Amino acid sequence: MSPKEKEQLERMKVLHVRDDIPKDLSIAIETFIKQAIIIGEHELDYMPSEYMANLLESFTKYPEYSLILLDMIKILEENEMIER
Repeated sequence: MSPKEKEQLERMKVLHVRDDIPKDLSIAIETFIKQAIIIGEHELDYMPSEYMANLLESFTKYPEYSLILLDMIKILEENEMIER
């Protein structure tokens, strides 16, 4: 793991979801972040797709967060993780 990746991992460990975020969405975000930390700490190759699927599905329930959902989908497309 590079020094930059270690720094990013440490930064992720102190992230907290805002209190005004709906509870189910908050849980999905926190779970995704925790899983990302585990992947980084153990230098695993990938995260099980269920974590991303749960996160995206949680975002679809809240139209006010549709721009975030679209940004996430764009990132996945740009990294060739999904296709249309």
